[in-house]
Amino acid sequence: MSSKNDDLLKKIEELTEANRSKNAFIANISHEIRTPMNAISGFAELLLQLDASEEVNEYAGEIKSASINLLAIINDLLDISKIESGRMELVPVPYFLHYLFTDIESVMSIPTKKKGIEFRIDANPELPSQLYGDIVRIRQILTNICNNAVKFTNEGYVQLSATFSEGEDADSVILEFQIKDTGIGIRKDDLDLIFDKFRQVDMRLNRNVEGSGLGLSICKQLTSLMNGTLTVDSVYGEGTTFTVRIPQKVLDRNKLSNYLVHQKHEEKKRSVFYAPSARVLVVDDNPVNLKILRGLLLHYEIDADATDSGEEAVKMCNLHSYDLVLMDHMMPGMNGEEALNAIRSIDDPEKSKVPVIVVTANAIRGMRDEFLRKGFTDYLSKPVETRKLEQMLKDNLSENLVVSLDEDENDQPEELDLEIKGIDVDTGLAKTGGIVRDYLDILDIFVEYGPDKADEIEALATAKDYENYVIAVHSLKSVAANIGAHQLFTMAKIHEFAGKGGNTGFIEANSSKLVSLYREIISNIKKALEELNKERD
Repeated sequence: MSSKNDDLLKKIEELTEANRSKNAFIANISHEIRTPMNAISGFAELLLQLDASEEVNEYAGEIKSASINLLAIINDLLDISKIESGRMELVPVPYFLHYLFTDIESVMSIPTKKKGIEFRIDANPELPSQLYGDIVRIRQILTNICNNAVKFTNEGYVQLSATFSEGEDADSVILEFQIKDTGIGIRKDDLDLIFDKFRQVDMRLNRNVEGSGLGLSICKQLTSLMNGTLTVDSVYGEGTTFTVRIPQKVLDRNKLSNYLVHQKHEEKKRSVFYAPSARVLVVDDNPVNLKILRGLLLHYEIDADATDSGEEAVKMCNLHSYDLVLMDHMMPGMNGEEALNAIRSIDDPEKSKVPVIVVTANAIRGMRDEFLRKGFTDYLSKPVETRKLEQMLKDNLSENLVVSLDEDENDQPEELDLEIKGIDVDTGLAKTGGIVRDYLDILDIFVEYGPDKADEIEALATAKDYENYVIAVHSLKSVAANIGAHQLFTMAKIHEFAGKGGNTGFIEANSSKLVSLYREIISNIKKALEELNKERD
């Protein structure tokens, strides 16, 4: 008997190890595939931005669409391996419920229009306005099920309904979402199979439907992870209804309908926030990023100090008592994390405890928590959004430094009659808070420092100094996003991915194209600004 038990235990250990190896393989291969797939998607996007023939645009669009579908499958593989290995973690945060509906409506508008079907949202107006939970995973579940419904619906509609019931205690509710479609439906015998991994039922009817079959399985497991349930009911040939129930903590019992009315009313006013006495240090190795951040801070009457290196930032923090430091993460020499540690080691407690916010273009989910673990006070992603910057200032500056009041929102946004090839001027202007003077100053700086930066990127590629090459193109990526240079942003992002993934062959073959585009954009901006100055003279 003992021998049989030993054999059984050995078999269990072997199966457990095999499952562990499978999950590790899936995760590793998925990450390996990501780098070339991002390059394929990025270059397809670049092709679409060129004034190419209709045929080229059609082919590039098909490449981009296929790469997006493949990336979605890769993401599903990563999720399923994380869930099965127990590494999937929920990240609960406060969130406003109405944003969930607007996000899903925005995402679903494109596929439903393509198929000529209607997408409806019916939310109970009595729903609480603010909740606490993993909004990203809830959005993933609902979007996945809605997408699935659209795939199998050729006429009629897909409807997302939302209501709630009271939870186990006074501070919780059970959210109930129903996704109903008028699609092909599911046979009764197949209902128990649709949550199986890598499984699509009724394949005779679904041969043209793309997907891995992982989506619903992930939704089921994510829902269970949140102590919820996912069920399905269907009439074959008529349609299907998925029901998702998830418990959530309530932060604001205000009705959803009241909140939306209140928001519309508040749009007539704006909150004005000033901190003229605050001493702030901005650290970034790129002069354009420095100009943008300092310009944004001036709107709050904060005349910030600035430096382009981590070493200099530490010296300045030794000399002065700052109220806040905005620190770039990827810099040559001393990076942001090293500078933070050096600041925290300053002997003067008042100077060493200054709030340090990391400012980075690394906006991957989970990065905020990682930076907080490293000791940063908070996290701000590039391109910097005014709303988020303002919240950072409110959260981290002492109350005695801040003055807030409401003013009527009567000012009309400034307009700029300027066309620059390769630049989305409206986007760039929006990034600087709609202030024309600030945007033109940033373009001037881009032209002034750009040639040296382009030479630097070219030299780093020639010297095969890929570590600093990644830092340089990372910086270029955020600058390009800030001025509205979408094509340059995309190309810089692809080169950053290639560098981080060790794809040096790609950099060797394509760095000259990046530098060439960079110089072309600089030239285009310079010409446009010269013409604008002539008109004004």
